[in-house]
Amino acid sequence: MRRPLERLAVVVPARNEERLLPDCLAALGEAAAHLHSQRPSIAVSVTVVLDRTTDGSAAVVRRYPLASALHSEAGKVGAARNAGIRNVLRRGAPAVIWIANTDADSMVPRNWLLVQAEAAARGWDVLAGTVQPDTSELTQEQSVRWFGSHNLREGHGHIHGANLGFRADAYLRLGGFDDVTLHEDRNFVLAAAAAGLRIRSTDAGRVRTSARTHSRVHGGFADYLAREVVAPALDSQATGKVTADTQA
Repeated sequence: MRRPLERLAVVVPARNEERLLPDCLAALGEAAAHLHSQRPSIAVSVTVVLDRTTDGSAAVVRRYPLASALHSEAGKVGAARNAGIRNVLRRGAPAVIWIANTDADSMVPRNWLLVQAEAAARGWDVLAGTVQPDTSELTQEQSVRWFGSHNLREGHGHIHGANLGFRADAYLRLGGFDDVTLHEDRNFVLAAAAAGLRIRSTDAGRVRTSARTHSRVHGGFADYLAREVVAPALDSQATGKVTADTQA
C-alpha cells in the first residue's frame, strides 16, 4: 500500500513570461483553493523556475503568496523542470509527493489539482493530460482545424509538459527529465511506459495554453500551431477568395 499523498507540488518553467504569468498563477491559485476545499490535508506549493529570465517575471511571482521563484541558467526546459523538482524534493519524502507540471503561458482549470490528487490516490504513477490553444486567439476555422485533428478524451495519445503529473518516487526511478530543449515531456512518458509504470491518459482537467505562433524553441507547440493550424486555415481562406474572385 502506498502512503497517502501529503503534498502536491506544481513546477512551472518560465522564460520572460511577464505578460502571461499572472493568468497562469491566478489559475493555479483557484485550483489550489478548490483542492483545499475537497482535500484539506494536502499541501500545495508552486515553484516557478525563471530560466534565463531578463524581464519582470520575478516581481510577478512575488505577488502570489502560493508561488516562489527559483532562478536557473539551464537554458533547456528539461533541465529547468528538473531544477524545480529537485528543489521541491529537498523538503519532504518522495513517496508522499506528487509533482504537477504546467507552463507559464498556460491556464489550468479549477479542477486541475483535484484531478492530479485523485490520480495519486488511485495508484497511478503518471498522469498525461490534454491541452487546447486559447480559442480567443484563433479564428473559427483555425479552432475547427485544431479540434478536428485532436482526440481529446480518455485514452488519448497526446503528451504535453503543460499538463503532466507524476509521483515523485516515479520521477526518481526514471532519473528525471532529459536535459533537452524539446520533447522532454514525451521522452519522460515513453520512459515511464518502458519501465512498466502505471500511466493514465485523461481529458479531465484540460489546460488552456497560448495560441501564439512565434516559438522560443524550434519545433515547439507554437511552431506546431503555425504549421498545422494557422497556415492551412490561411491557405484555405486565400483559395476561397481566389475562387470567389474568379467566379465574380
